[in-house]
Amino acid sequence: MPKENLKKKAYDTIKEKIIDCEYMPSTFLNETMLMSVVGTSRTPIREALNKLEQEKLVKILPKKGIVVSEITIRDITAVYQVRELVEPYIIRTWGMNIPVNTLQKYKERTQDSGTNDSMEDQFLLDDAFHRVIINACDNSYLFNLLCNVYDQNHRIRIISGRLQTRLEESAHEHLKIIEYLLDKKYEEAALTMGEHLAQSKKAAFESMLAGNGYKL
Repeated sequence: MPKENLKKKAYDTIKEKIIDCEYMPSTFLNETMLMSVVGTSRTPIREALNKLEQEKLVKILPKKGIVVSEITIRDITAVYQVRELVEPYIIRTWGMNIPVNTLQKYKERTQDSGTNDSMEDQFLLDDAFHRVIINACDNSYLFNLLCNVYDQNHRIRIISGRLQTRLEESAHEHLKIIEYLLDKKYEEAALTMGEHLAQSKKAAFESMLAGNGYKL
């Protein structure tokens, strides 16, 4: 396999395990174990880890090893600061670029999700809807920023817990946003997105603070 493909395989494999919390925050990793998991030599592993460190998913500690980055209350604050600033801006600026048929599809899926889908399916639908919004962004810098933020947000949601009540509330909030977008009321959609993200942030705070071992 070409060197670049090995590097990508190592990066994708390790990153997926981190953002899905198979490798939990504050877990120490070692290169030998990762070589076995990925099935590559040491060089692609090190290159992947360097890139993941730049994305703040791991920390490389001299003479100690590699540790999966922890999640703190400050991380939640930082993630939602970005989302609350950027996602409503994307709606205001590029909301008209979201295809109507895509919005209709998510409207129908969201209306049916409470009765037909598992909690995991609802969680994936929630995530997919937000990615529809950010995919409308025509600014590559903002888009790449949000992709990085969404990786951290995925970990936050797993660690803080997937509460059924919050998923149901979130679905109703998504439907309001979709209705405004279908009616071409982009300012109202943006304001509703801001309110939705504020409620999601509050739920993440409450869930994290109810647990143990996380830093302020």
